[in-house]
Amino acid sequence: MKKKILSTLLISSLMLSATALPLVANADTVDSKIESQDKKIADLKNKENSATSTLASIQGNISSIQEQASALQAKQGELNETIGTLNEEVKALEARIEKRDASIKEQARSVQVESSNSNVVDLVLNAESVSDALTKVMAASKLVNANNDMMTQQKEDKEAVEAKKNETEEKIAEVQTTAVELEKKKGELVDQELAQQATVNAIAAEKETEQDKKDQYLAEQAAAEAQREAARKAAEEAAKQAEEIAKEEAANPAPTENVTPVEPTTPTENNNNNNGGGQVVTPPTNNNNGGGQTTPKPDPVQPETPAPAPGDASAVIAEAYKHIGKPYVWGAKGPDSFDCSGFTSYVYRQAQGREIGGWTVPQESAGTTISLSQLAPGDLVFWGSHGATYHVGIYVGGGQYIHAPAPGQNVTVQSISGWSPDFGVRM
Repeated sequence: MKKKILSTLLISSLMLSATALPLVANADTVDSKIESQDKKIADLKNKENSATSTLASIQGNISSIQEQASALQAKQGELNETIGTLNEEVKALEARIEKRDASIKEQARSVQVESSNSNVVDLVLNAESVSDALTKVMAASKLVNANNDMMTQQKEDKEAVEAKKNETEEKIAEVQTTAVELEKKKGELVDQELAQQATVNAIAAEKETEQDKKDQYLAEQAAAEAQREAARKAAEEAAKQAEEIAKEEAANPAPTENVTPVEPTTPTENNNNNNGGGQVVTPPTNNNNGGGQTTPKPDPVQPETPAPAPGDASAVIAEAYKHIGKPYVWGAKGPDSFDCSGFTSYVYRQAQGREIGGWTVPQESAGTTISLSQLAPGDLVFWGSHGATYHVGIYVGGGQYIHAPAPGQNVTVQSISGWSPDFGVRM
């Protein structure tokens, strides 16, 4: 019996070691994926830094233009005030010019009258003396000259006012032209800023996506490591038990059974009712007097009492089949993608309204533990030892189960003969 147990433990140890081999290969693949993601993320970080630097440069140019525009607006405001003051001065000057024009016209008429040839002759003839005549002629001449000076001043004042107005208006036009150009350039830079910001956001989003992938691979790596560790511990435990049994057998060899041969008994004749002379052989009896020993009969094997079958297995299986082909995503709880425990918890929640736990270990306690020989449709099937399970599926009957297998695969139906679970749980 112990040899059988020893052989079973050794075989289990070998099977666990063999199970760990694909996990190692998968770990190498995950490591390669993580390394690839690190490179992608590093490249995206460089792109993001470059794009962010370009964006900062554009924003700096916008700030510079805004400062220039603010300075121009201030200058334009000053010029507008100057023009307002100048316009008031021009109005006052024009009023004086208008009054001066009236005086000039009056003086012009006087000069014209006074300076006519007949008037000059009259002034000389009517003068009381030569001196008086000269004085009157000189006065008339001064009046004419004054009038001419007034006309000249009037002209110069008008020209000065016009020149100031033109100069100021030219400056305003220049400021306005510059302001328009700056506004246009600012608009172009704002468009560049928006485009560059979109580029930065796109790179950041892509980097975040790649980081999420890396996080997923890291989680897969951790899960694979946990599986390898569970397999290693189970193999060590099996080897330890096998070693202990071997030591026990070596220290306590099984005794050789001595079977005492049963001597044939002499048949007795039944002379009362045996008229045919026949003989009846009486089997040997054990009178517990130290005669012969007999091998005891083995105890009858009691069949295991199966756990009750699930009450609504058809609804569970129907719900499970709805999700055939949906992708495995680590940590996903449905409805578009699942991991193994997310799939089973979602199916039972939808089919029966039950919460059976979010990962494999709590789901072990959601029902009654059964052996694989007792599986019925709707039962959960687990891989790993109790308290250290790493995968779960739903038994659908016919030696098959449905599950979310692994990254890169989809929800599918698989045969127990292809990958056998360790135990089941009747829900």
